[in-house]
Amino acid sequence: KKAEPKAAWRTSPAMPLSDDDFQRRVEVLMKWLRKNGAKFPKVEMSRYADEGRDLRSTQPIKANEEIIYVPRKCIIEVQQGKECKIGRAVRNEAKGWVSGHTYLAIRMLTERDLGSKSFFAPWFSVLPTDYRAQGMPQYWSEEMKKEIAHTKTLAKANAVKASIEEMWGRISKVKAVRKSKWTIEDFAWARYTVLTRTFGVDMNGKEATVMVPLADMANHEFDRPSRWKYDDKKRGFVVKVVRDLGVGANLTDTYGSKGNDSFLPFYGFCIENNEFNQGRFSLPRQNINGVKVSFLSKLAVSRCAYEAEEDKVKHIDATSDTDASGSKRGGKELFSFVRALCLNEEEYRRVARLSLKNKTEHPVSVLNEIRALNQIKSAANRAIAKFETSIEEDEAILSDLTKAPKFSWYRNAVLARVGEKRTLQFYVNLADTMVRLLEQPSMKAVQSTKAYSLLRSADRCTEWGYYANKYFDKVVAPLVKKSEK
Repeated sequence: KKAEPKAAWRTSPAMPLSDDDFQRRVEVLMKWLRKNGAKFPKVEMSRYADEGRDLRSTQPIKANEEIIYVPRKCIIEVQQGKECKIGRAVRNEAKGWVSGHTYLAIRMLTERDLGSKSFFAPWFSVLPTDYRAQGMPQYWSEEMKKEIAHTKTLAKANAVKASIEEMWGRISKVKAVRKSKWTIEDFAWARYTVLTRTFGVDMNGKEATVMVPLADMANHEFDRPSRWKYDDKKRGFVVKVVRDLGVGANLTDTYGSKGNDSFLPFYGFCIENNEFNQGRFSLPRQNINGVKVSFLSKLAVSRCAYEAEEDKVKHIDATSDTDASGSKRGGKELFSFVRALCLNEEEYRRVARLSLKNKTEHPVSVLNEIRALNQIKSAANRAIAKFETSIEEDEAILSDLTKAPKFSWYRNAVLARVGEKRTLQFYVNLADTMVRLLEQPSMKAVQSTKAYSLLRSADRCTEWGYYANKYFDKVVAPLVKKSEK
């Protein structure tokens, strides 16, 4: 029998959404948008589950056609949260930094308290009312959370929950907030509503975080057909498509180049084959050869790649793409740090003279790269050893739809943990293959090895075939050729 989630937070929405009147509420929302100047002649909103909504085309759409326009008056902005009565009180009285998402949540709750008198009432009436139904691990029971033990997914879910609780602790002491009678459950509902449906735009030359009705109902797809922006001239949010679409097309957006460790705690779902899944590598903070590397602690790790420190251990997260960084969440920061970690005295003197800000972004030497690969392999193996199930066992579970039904919390748990394991295993395999090739005296010797033949014959449409060959071409081949001279 499948365990039922026992929520630490229980939402208490003021405007519950029933199955019977969903369509009526959608019609009221569409009427409200049109009345206030919004345009979406070929778009409809549909419901596919208790708390699931999406956007569909009602007519054929041509590439570059504008499909949605929402005027600024219908948009909720951070500044509105700061300028409303409770927002002003928070700005004046709260101790410490208060996030933009919190001000958006304040604005949401202020409007929600007005009920049907709120200008935004038609929009609020179709928003999710219970985030337990969204499948986020923050609402899982402790027994359910065991399925994602030792994952960065669980760590991130706990961090999101803790962040919301911390921010609530900061603003709940403000007199106006206490007077509002809001609870942590109310605030959590508002924060999750904000978390799952904000857009980062450029508005009049300034970065802004906004919430946009209708456009916020688009589901995720990496290969989305839509593009959006805030149009200063039109004074509104516009959505266009980049390719021709037929009737009934799902008008998706992308929620970013994220792994399942982000999708699950932020949105409550996982992608079946997600190339942006990351593994977490726990590494020493000091050079393994005792070399005092002056720039080691200064090496930047992108916020997207994530970085944390615990005592003598540094955690770096990376996807299988060893050449990508930043928003692509790749392994460039991982290799840059580990190369510095493995420098010997001679290598350090050489790279220290470089004018580059990141002195180990590029390969240093054959021997340094071998040491770096072995260090990464060891970290990956340590992480894999913590899991109670193997990749093969997880894949067997996923292949049985009766055991792990599509979109179930259990399937999402397995997808999250196996995604991390696959990425860690990628680096183990990468080290095993590339160390063999780096140990060869020449490119001719490299090309005669079985490891090289297997690498070059790998399907380039797979993560291994594409990213491993990319690493060979950009790192291994140049190092071996240089060592020949």
